[in-house]
Amino acid sequence: MSNKKIAVIYLLFFIIPYVLCLSIIGVSYNSLVLHALTWRIIVGGIVGAFGMFAVKVIAQRPVLIMYRSSTRKILKSLLNFFILERSKVVIGANLAVDFCLSMLSIYLVAKFMPLTIVLGRTLGWLVLVLVISLTLASYLEFESLSIYTEKKK
Repeated sequence: MSNKKIAVIYLLFFIIPYVLCLSIIGVSYNSLVLHALTWRIIVGGIVGAFGMFAVKVIAQRPVLIMYRSSTRKILKSLLNFFILERSKVVIGANLAVDFCLSMLSIYLVAKFMPLTIVLGRTLGWLVLVLVISLTLASYLEFESLSIYTEKKK
């Protein structure tokens, strides 16, 4: 798999969905909690961090395949962010980053989006864009990232 193809798949399969998942956390939390910018934002950050961790666990196999196929150092370091099969310190740091980004997402949504938009169709549009991004990435390179391989005779 070429570095260019890895970069496109990484963008569609990981970066865009990562940002959209953070946006979904922000919109969901602000639509559920009326006073999101009080101490309750910490609870949202914790729940968001573990939700993001669960999303990253699902994507481990494709990330490892792309990491091993990549030859560019910068691409490897970007892919390295999503690899969780390392020490507990790295996993803890990953959770801490997700915690901070989840709280930032909750704060930004509460600060800059009117409540009528948060309670409206925003979540549906975010999920739609997420599905489109993942579908395009899967279409581009499903064979290379799949855990299922055909047996050759």
